[in-house]
This record gives sequence, structure tokens and C-alpha cells, in this order.
Amino acid sequence: MAKMIRQATHEDIYKVIGFLVKAGLSTEGVKSTIDCFLVVEDEEQNLIGTLGIEMRGRTGLLRSLVVTPAFDSEEIFTLFQEIFKLAKEKELANLYLITNRRASLHFFEVLGFQQEPDTFVDELKDFVHAKQLSTVDNLLTMSLQL
Repeated sequence: MAKMIRQATHEDIYKVIGFLVKAGLSTEGVKSTIDCFLVVEDEEQNLIGTLGIEMRGRTGLLRSLVVTPAFDSEEIFTLFQEIFKLAKEKELANLYLITNRRASLHFFEVLGFQQEPDTFVDELKDFVHAKQLSTVDNLLTMSLQL
């Protein structure tokens, strides 16, 4: 089955929001940052994956990674390569991610992310997504210089 990754448009807002709600994730800020999201569609244009960036200046925070079970690790790797291209187009210098899934640590390291010594990084204090995650236990913050 062919999958297509593309930058989201304003026409995708409610499709992305519905997808995130179904996955139990926050949709705060999606409408205003939809151009910082990638969507993955199958042959019938059904949304089967998404990944976004919340931006402040030249700093970005990855958010809203949701994929259906049909995704394999190679396809997720490709999705990350595309989000890195988008981050560079947006002229970001640093990209962060916050996770509590320690099993994903090696995958993120393969992508070039490095674990931050502190869970909360000053650069992320004004990020909506970082504030929402501040109550989650066992968080790791990782960074990548672009």
C-alpha cells in the first residue's frame, strides 16, 4: 500500500484534529500551526499518520506523533526525515522532543537526538506542548541541532 507524506494545509485542520482526538492527544494550537504538521495518507487519502512542530523563534518542539499500526519503523524513519526537512525550511536551529517511552530512546538517538541532562529545558518553558507534558512521569527531553 502506497503512503504519501505531505505538509498539512488549512483544509487538513479538522482531519488532523479528529485524528489526534481519537488517539487521545491534545489538539491545542493545531489550528494556528497546521502548516508545521506533516500528514501521511494512504491510497484512499485516509489520514494514517501525523507529526508536527511547535515553534518559538528558531526552536522547535516535536508534537503529535500518531501513526496507525500499519506503519513500520522504516516508514516512521522516513516521516522523521521529512519533519527535519520542514524544520530546516522553517529555519529552525534546534529541535526538541519530550517522551516517556524509554523504549524509543535508541530510535531517537539513531536519528541524531541527544538526551538532555534535565527533563525541562529553559528554551521550552513557553511551549504549550511542554507545559501539557509537565505533569507526566518519567519524561526524557532530547535535542537535535539542525
